[in-house]
Amino acid sequence: MQALKAEKPPESPEGSNPVLRLMERLVEEGFTTGQETEWWEQYGEVIYRRDEALPLTKGETIFIFTRIDDLNERILRQTSDAVVHTYRAKNPLQMALSVLQLTTVYHCLVVGGDTPHNEMLDAYITRRGGATFIPVIIVPAINEVVYPNLEEKVGVLKPRVEYLQYLLGERREPVAMHRPTIQAMWIAAAVMAVVLFAIVFSLLT
Repeated sequence: MQALKAEKPPESPEGSNPVLRLMERLVEEGFTTGQETEWWEQYGEVIYRRDEALPLTKGETIFIFTRIDDLNERILRQTSDAVVHTYRAKNPLQMALSVLQLTTVYHCLVVGGDTPHNEMLDAYITRRGGATFIPVIIVPAINEVVYPNLEEKVGVLKPRVEYLQYLLGERREPVAMHRPTIQAMWIAAAVMAVVLFAIVFSLLT
């Protein structure tokens, strides 16, 4: 049987650790973490956050790095459910705005060993309660990064995957990740204005 070899991204730096490279890019992009540098090496989990200033409201982008020894379908499903439950809308205002998917959570599962992974991650993308969960598999030993198939992504999901590619150095041009969300917000605001105008007009006539 022919052994599978991981393909390195065409524009990624040769021989670099994709986990450390991504963490450095996050800091450059304005993400912060409340954990010390040694936290990742000692405990195998670290969280980076960035508030997103959007018209009429606020959003948040989160990167969670978790080191795991083994990866299977059960772990992928459990992590998806757990993360979405943690970051989904919890108060009435957040629930009212949940349709806009203002929170984006990238869960980077850092796998040990040098075995390539080819899991189809599209099935594990979850959108629930205002949170969009996107799983990412990183195998540092072979410089492999696996993320959902971009070609099949539409709407608000495609720019979120493209933004990940930009952070990894696989895309040269910056990505306006929240452009579809902002467009949806303005459309919703316009529709609401028309509805309110119609109500006021009907009351005055």
